[in-house]
Formats: sequence, C-alpha cells, structure tokens
Amino acid sequence: VYLIRHAESDENRRQQSFYRSFGRIGKLALPTKEDVAASVELLDVKAQIDSDVSDVGRRQIEQVGSKLRKDNFVAEKGIQLVAHSPLKRARQTAEGMLGCVTSRPSVTLEEDISSAGKRAATVNRIVELPALAERTPIEILPINHDAYTSRIAGFEKWLREQPEDVIAIVGHSQYFKNMLGLSFKFGNCDVWEVRFDPSISICQRSVRTDVITMERKEKLAKIKEKFERSRKSPISFDESSCGSEASNFDDLDLPRGWSNLTKLYGYNKTDDR
Repeated sequence: VYLIRHAESDENRRQQSFYRSFGRIGKLALPTKEDVAASVELLDVKAQIDSDVSDVGRRQIEQVGSKLRKDNFVAEKGIQLVAHSPLKRARQTAEGMLGCVTSRPSVTLEEDISSAGKRAATVNRIVELPALAERTPIEILPINHDAYTSRIAGFEKWLREQPEDVIAIVGHSQYFKNMLGLSFKFGNCDVWEVRFDPSISICQRSVRTDVITMERKEKLAKIKEKFERSRKSPISFDESSCGSEASNFDDLDLPRGWSNLTKLYGYNKTDDR
C-alpha cells in the first residue's frame, strides 16, 4: 500500500499564519498584515474543512509529481487501484501526482479543478472513499470519538476486501497518523510505502483502543517535555526528521496488520529556490 498525504491546502496556510501571528505577539512584535488577513479567513469554518490546495501546495505537487513521473512510479510499482478522500485537497493531489481522480459530473471546474476526472493508463480502478476524509473538529470531542475510529475500521475492512494487490491511498495527515499509531505526521506530498496483512481481523473496538492508547502516550510525552524544558534540558521532535527519501521505519510497531513503513518521496523546499 502506498500512502500519500495531500499537498498544502489553504486551510494549512491559514493555520500557519495564525500560529506565526501568535508567535510574534508572544515576542511583543506585531504580526504581518498578510498573516492577520489569512488568520481572519479561519472564521469561515466550512472553507477550512474542504479547501483547495494553496499556491505552495501546487508547487509541492509539481515537484514531487515530477519525481514520480521521472521514475514512472505508478507503472513501475504496479499500482492497480487508487483511492482518495472526497476532500478537494486530496482529489487535486491525486490528480497532480498520480494522474488519477474520480470525476464529479455535477461539480463545475470553478468549484473543483479536479472535477473532470482522470485515470493513468496502467491503473485499473479509481474510487473516492468518504471514510478517508480527515478527522473533523467535532470528531475530536469524546462523544464523537467512536464515529472517527469507526471510519478508520471501515476503511481497513474495505482494504481487506479489495481484489487488487497494490493500492495507492491519497488522504490526510491526522488520519494516517491515527490509523498507523504514529507519533508524527506525514509531510505534505509525502509518499510512504507500507505493507498490510488482510488476514488480520479488524474491529472498531481495536481501532478505538489503539488510537486512545497512542493519544495518551502523546499527552504524557508532552508533559515530560515541558518538565524537561523547565529543567533547561529541552527535548524536541523535528517532524522533518522522519527522513528524506527512502527512509525506513521497520522498527516501528504498527497496529492491526500494518508493517514495514518506508518513506519513498517528499517535498524539498530548497529545490524550489
């Protein structure tokens, strides 16, 4: 299975502007007008849930997509099935990087530039899966936690039932992080290879337990980090330390039949300069 996180979205851009603004205020400096304007856009909640890729996102798609095309990635890896989230940022990434996206006849190109659909010649099927949508703010609430873990369990059950052996999935960072029980998120346009054993039984309860256990570990780690910092011994985790291309994470103990996680491609900001 190949897991691909979508390119930077307008939502990601606005959130980064918001964090930069607060960072500058914390240092008694005024935020930039651009960051303030982008932060205000966060008030449009609907636009955050399903936003297009940003200008930076389009550069990410072009850079990593060029690497995939140069390596003839889709054909060489023998990808038979592409599944993507219904959110526009994932659809646009699937089209730009894999040349595959489902069509949306009732949606105009102005509403979604990927709505016409596209399929690489060597790919047999393309499907859009609502279960792959990113975790919503309401699903963070304890009362709705089961709805989120049920979606993950439903996706894994779907994956077990597919006749294809090689599948590419285009989705979201928090979803992949929770599904695989990771302590870090994939970067925008990262391409990861992972094995999935369909013989392992899956139920919503096991997914729920795995996600809750990992979230508790993260909370404890953050408490420890704050404690160590208070002793002037800072502990930091750099998300970029997940590695450059072809980084192997075989030693990770992944849940429910997932194993052999390896990063194959990633966006390099310096290459755009």
